[in-house]
Formats: sequence, structure tokens, C-alpha cells
Amino acid sequence: MQISHKYNEEIFNEVKDLSDEQIASLMKIIHIFKESIIRQRELDFRLQKEFEEWDRLSDEALLNFEDTL
Repeated sequence: MQISHKYNEEIFNEVKDLSDEQIASLMKIIHIFKESIIRQRELDFRLQKEFEEWDRLSDEALLNFEDTL
């Protein structure tokens, strides 16, 4: 993903006066943030699949129940 020039400049302005130690800590925070976003997307995808499976099973159970009436 390409960062727009606007954000490059804003990010640079925010970090330009930080020490190397602070930049290293910031990089760790950014890494953790990115990983959490990736994991959340994966969990959202799995949860969506689970909901779809539950919907399918409940529809199937309802049809089977209606057939017994």
C-alpha cells in the first residue's frame, strides 16, 4: 500500500524530533498495531464464516421441522 505524500509529510513532522530510542519504541507500537489489524480482519472473516454456517444449519433445521408437521 502506497502512503500518500500528505501522510508522509505529516508522519515525518510528528517524528522528526524524536530520539532513536523513541523511534525504536514507536516502530514496535506500529508493528503491534499492524498485527492487531491483521488478526482482527482474520477473526472477522472466521466469525462471518461461522455465522453463515449457523444460518445454513438453522435454515436446514427449520426446513426439517416444517417437513415433520
